[in-house]
Amino acid sequence: MVKTQQAPISDIERTLIELPGLDRGRQLCECDHGDDEAYAACGRKAKWRVSVDCVCGENHPRRVEILCSRCLRTLRELQDRDTITARRL
Repeated sequence: MVKTQQAPISDIERTLIELPGLDRGRQLCECDHGDDEAYAACGRKAKWRVSVDCVCGENHPRRVEILCSRCLRTLRELQDRDTITARRL
């Protein structure tokens, strides 16, 4: 039996592992396709981390969503493109 020695984890790798919200598994789209009574997630594979600025004039905080390409396209049709920032996951 041969034992292999693992390389030590660097400080950067340790930080990345411990960061909240960094899910290394498959992430699913969070877009709500339900009605007023129940939340129903899209369920497709998410590809985008999207920040959306409030446009209602009441200074709501920016919201962040994890979306698939189809839901991002729909969001862009419904809102001004300048209020949306999308980054690939």
